[in-house]
Amino acid sequence: MHRVLILSLIVLSLLVPASSALYIKEPDFYTGIASAGVKDVTNGLYGDVIFATDYGISVYTEDGTWYSLNPRHPGETAYGWLTPLDAMVSAIALDAEGCLWIGYPKGLQFGDEAGYQVIDDPVLLKNRNINSITRWGDEMWVATGRAGLLRYHDGNWTWYKPFGPEGLECYTVLSMAVDAASDALVIGSEKDGIQVLKNNSGVISFESVTYRGEPLRGISEVRVNPFGGVYLFNRTTVLQRTPDGEVVPVLDSGSLSAFPVYINDIAATPDGMLLVASTNGIYGWDGTNVTLHITSGDGIRSNAVKKLFLDAAERCWFVVPGNVGYIPLPAGLASLDLSAVSTQTTPEVPVTTAPPETPQETPAPEVTPGVTPGESQGALERVWASLGGRLGSVIGR
Repeated sequence: MHRVLILSLIVLSLLVPASSALYIKEPDFYTGIASAGVKDVTNGLYGDVIFATDYGISVYTEDGTWYSLNPRHPGETAYGWLTPLDAMVSAIALDAEGCLWIGYPKGLQFGDEAGYQVIDDPVLLKNRNINSITRWGDEMWVATGRAGLLRYHDGNWTWYKPFGPEGLECYTVLSMAVDAASDALVIGSEKDGIQVLKNNSGVISFESVTYRGEPLRGISEVRVNPFGGVYLFNRTTVLQRTPDGEVVPVLDSGSLSAFPVYINDIAATPDGMLLVASTNGIYGWDGTNVTLHITSGDGIRSNAVKKLFLDAAERCWFVVPGNVGYIPLPAGLASLDLSAVSTQTTPEVPVTTAPPETPQETPAPEVTPGVTPGESQGALERVWASLGGRLGSVIGR
């Protein structure tokens, strides 16, 4: 089976555009991504994808080429001349004007008409370690170390301190996402659960997100759901906060495999599939079942998938130890039934505190007990049947 897949990839890479086949790249500062230590990713304005890594900023351009920058190698970008503050880049985002905002362990840098401004004053930042940056409308929200949140709007900064009068009941914000359907900012903290800000005008008041009548603890990561709401997850559990504020179960790690796996990241596709990066490859979840499972045997080099990101060209970027690449989103797969997710009776999904970190450099065995070889192959065959059909149409031209 794997030989057939590899042969298909080789043939497809010769006959169809590069974005239609598996792509994988080892780090090379001059011809590829600066490092596989990817900390954050964002879509650019010009069909590009911008990566924040532990060795600088790397840009994958619309024409499929790379360039990278760090303090020793500044340069011209589509967003102006840039000299990064540090090789370690922790967060990256674009503001409403298309200017680049860059977070580092020792400060913040952002572009404007005058060039790039540097903010490294601890009196303003409160903590110079930038954890996360998110745009909400025409505002930029910045999470700084253990010092809560900063908001930037029309040249003005506002600090929302931990356990202050606005109700931000956490110290360290690790992730943020905007629910476009309800126009709310959802915040994941290191130890103090999930917070939500439903209104960024007038009186600011953060609220704790609850699940089954209790504050939602043990969850720190937040991701956008393109159908509205946001996903909330940790190493063992995925939940969804709907636009009306209800928290519903989506899956737990046992839904993916009978063999123990841990969840590292998630990304929702435009056609409704939830992709899950795990210690045993990439799973595709359709709301009820696993319909896709991609492992190292399919070309992604390692089962320990650390990060996922869907770009504007509908490529799913993945990060594994020592490599970064993408897979084209498979066509023809069933869309996620959102109503089923909200009402399904399968999971009484337990919300558990994430277990101690397990070394991700050691891939899990490439087997999935509880799924027969025929079932596993069937999922892959459905994905590659789509590519095979496209190959046939190209050959027939």
